[in-house]
Amino acid sequence: MALPDSEKVIQELNRRFAEPLPEFYNRRIIFWYDEDKEFEDKIPEIELSDAKLVSLTGSNNFEIKKLLTVDDKSGNYCIYCPVIYSDLENWLLPIQLYSEEFRADLISMWLEEMHIENTANIRKTVKDYRSFFKTKAHRTKVSELSQQVVTPVQLHKRELWRFFGALKTHKPNLLIRTVLRAGI
Repeated sequence: MALPDSEKVIQELNRRFAEPLPEFYNRRIIFWYDEDKEFEDKIPEIELSDAKLVSLTGSNNFEIKKLLTVDDKSGNYCIYCPVIYSDLENWLLPIQLYSEEFRADLISMWLEEMHIENTANIRKTVKDYRSFFKTKAHRTKVSELSQQVVTPVQLHKRELWRFFGALKTHKPNLLIRTVLRAGI
């Protein structure tokens, strides 16, 4: 029996808060990014065993920064962040830089499955090709290729290599030759 999405999220967050702390850390802060607001309505129901869940609203950034840096310097926190900020308007950026990141959306799960770094550009590319990546076989083939993906261009190359027989050598000239041999 599969767990509902919110139960999986709670389980994963509790697992991460239960892990040993890195050296020189006395607490764990995890920023839970949910730009698509897929879990926003479930936040009041979520209770974590070893951390407090706080939600950013877009107008309470200073309040949360004060909470984390002055009021409670030792408690574990999960900061639910459905709002996207630029670096200039982000009051919590210094805290985010030493904290952990958590995402529980479909795109993040796919990227983790394919062993691809979860960056904004890569996320956008995967969203644009959602119909391609929703097939498990395509994600498996892409993850089997050994080249590390850091940019959208490298992701496009992986897609082409997968489409044209998952070439084991990732040289552009072999890819072009294979495409030309296949015809138009």
